[in-house]
Amino acid sequence: MQKAEYRYYEISQDLPVMALSGKKWEIIYGTDNMHFHNCLEIGYCHYGNGTICVAEKELPYHAGTITFIPKNTPHRTCPTPEERGKKQKWEYLFVDVEEILKRGFVNVPEKYIYVEQNLSKKISVLENAGSTKAAALMQMIIEEIQLRQANYRYTVSTLAFNLVLFFDRLDNENIKFQNNSRETSDYTRKIISYIELHYMEDIGGKDFARACNLSETHMRRIFIESANITPSEYLNLVRIKKACEMLAKEKCSIEKVSNSVGYPVISTFIRNFKKITGISPNAWRRKALENPENVAAYQVSVFKGW
Repeated sequence: MQKAEYRYYEISQDLPVMALSGKKWEIIYGTDNMHFHNCLEIGYCHYGNGTICVAEKELPYHAGTITFIPKNTPHRTCPTPEERGKKQKWEYLFVDVEEILKRGFVNVPEKYIYVEQNLSKKISVLENAGSTKAAALMQMIIEEIQLRQANYRYTVSTLAFNLVLFFDRLDNENIKFQNNSRETSDYTRKIISYIELHYMEDIGGKDFARACNLSETHMRRIFIESANITPSEYLNLVRIKKACEMLAKEKCSIEKVSNSVGYPVISTFIRNFKKITGISPNAWRRKALENPENVAAYQVSVFKGW
């Protein structure tokens, strides 16, 4: 079992899609570890050849390939032996699927729940012919985000809604596989999903174990094997990320932020905040207010020798 890094992207509620494009992503791939995100990743390969290692499977890619990888799904890009050390070009969209579907199905919430559950299981790597429409929608979204013309937020949300529905409509023959396994990664995903829903509550190991129908000892061992971090450490990471979002957007007190993210004791909150971000909550708030457009400034990473 390979270790997997957790890479958290903060996506704005105003614009629930983040684009990573341009020269920065013409790089040498294959040097990173398995990793997973807190949101849907859609990738497009402009040039390059290799395999996408995802959920313990290997799927080939080349120029024109588009990938659809749900949140909390371990994956990595592996160039062919001939292209190792050479640059390849990818572009990515990171999408808050829940927010996009809620907006699109505002009058039919039961539809949102069904589609979201369906998309959370689909992992796809489409070849040129199958990816044409999805790639066109993706490029339109990237262009809208870059140009920021009038009402671009509404346009991006509408295009993203169409893009995720494109993948929802794919029949099983076009989906590489459904991620329905009861293996280690599936248990880890259940624990992560539970924490994301209940992080503000007084939860711990017994609750995580109950969420995936395992003993507490077995649950903890599986999670550490998959993510190289304990469930409690992951819970702290999620809580601090939520605190960062509140500090950047709201004028409430540090004590209120602490209570809102699951820390009734403010000294515990401050200690964990400094441990993860390297600075105090007040310093973080000043940093966010000084440069509110710099999303990268809000990203928290936890690397423990992965």
